[in-house]
Amino acid sequence: MSKAKRLASIVLSIIMLVSSFSISSVVYGAASNDNTAQPCYVNINRTTTSISISGIKATCSASLSAKKSMSLKIKMEIQKKKSAGYTTVKTWTSSTTGTKLVAEESRLINILYSYRLKTTYTAGSETSTIYAYPA
Repeated sequence: MSKAKRLASIVLSIIMLVSSFSISSVVYGAASNDNTAQPCYVNINRTTTSISISGIKATCSASLSAKKSMSLKIKMEIQKKKSAGYTTVKTWTSSTTGTKLVAEESRLINILYSYRLKTTYTAGSETSTIYAYPA
């Protein structure tokens, strides 16, 4: 291998190594209780989202906590799986001003379909969307 090719190969390897470190360390910085990486936010401190199905009843719950008092909003959408993806069948919205907001709603469902919960959290001008699936 020529000296120029070897040098180019080393430089390219170093660039790839450095760029892989910088991408992964900037995007995520915290872990949730289930040990998955979570994005870092300025206003949002913690979110929880869950959907449970018992018979023909789906129970959806979500909570949002902020680092300081501000306008908080939770939008929950129960979605039914269809051949082309998911469609929203019911939407609930809760809002308050403070540091914590909790929402829980139920809906009767058709057990022949699969469902998920799409939750959009807003704290001040910051927004996060989380999808939850029944266990």
